[in-house]
Amino acid sequence: MTQKSVGAMAMFVTAVTASGAVSSSAVANDSTAFKLRAVVPVSCEVQFTPTGSGSSAAADVVRLGELKETCNSPDGYMLEVRYTPNTLRGVTLYVGNDRIVLDGSGRAYIPGSAGPTIQTRRLSAQIGDQGFDTREFQVAAIAN
Repeated sequence: MTQKSVGAMAMFVTAVTASGAVSSSAVANDSTAFKLRAVVPVSCEVQFTPTGSGSSAAADVVRLGELKETCNSPDGYMLEVRYTPNTLRGVTLYVGNDRIVLDGSGRAYIPGSAGPTIQTRRLSAQIGDQGFDTREFQVAAIAN
């Protein structure tokens, strides 16, 4: 409650008691119960931070950046990668310890977590024969 609400309630109780309509013993014996229910909406998001290009120990693997994944879903989440269809065929994405080879379909899914979590994972790609030939590349966290 805000201070104004508490102050107004105290003034009301004082006014009722002072008028004699309700005795102080009756006010003291009365009890009021409140049920408070809060609903927290499920929220999952990914923030991408580029770390500059740089090769890793594996041949043709380029560091793209880091993904900060935040999700409060009790059932966890997965990452959905969206890119222009018919592109990135044969590109291997590495998200932390997870690895997936893109098939050109325009969508791919990578495990996130089995429960609510906040984690940061490195995003790298091993470029295929066609290179990184897409105009669109998005990563989103999808609640399970």
